[in-house]
Amino acid sequence: MARGRVHELRYLVEIPIPYVDRRGRALDRRKTLRWQRRLEAVLTECFGGFTPAKAPAMNRVQTAGGAWMTLTEKGQVVLRSACADRAAFLAHRERLVDLVVRMGEDLDQADVFILAYDSDSLLIEVAERAH
Repeated sequence: MARGRVHELRYLVEIPIPYVDRRGRALDRRKTLRWQRRLEAVLTECFGGFTPAKAPAMNRVQTAGGAWMTLTEKGQVVLRSACADRAAFLAHRERLVDLVVRMGEDLDQADVFILAYDSDSLLIEVAERAH
């Protein structure tokens, strides 16, 4: 049995921060960090916080000439947040979409993601022990 207060967080929201542009070139680290910080601030405002995690990815994209190319994003980071339910996510969806689209444009992306899905996540407040 949990010794602290338990909060059910029934919806997860994840936003990957790209590592390469649409042509497979590494992005300027300072630029991606600026976008990461902006998204971290918004996730904190919307849902109370976030957890960053390394998220290497592989994407298959079509070139202007029609050929297919595989992009490997070894340095990609995903920002993960959780909220009470789908309604809580939908209340902030438009704001997140606007910001993520602007990030995609600025970082020369073919696609950007907001991953949002049902979850059985829990936030457990840990009771402070007397010293």
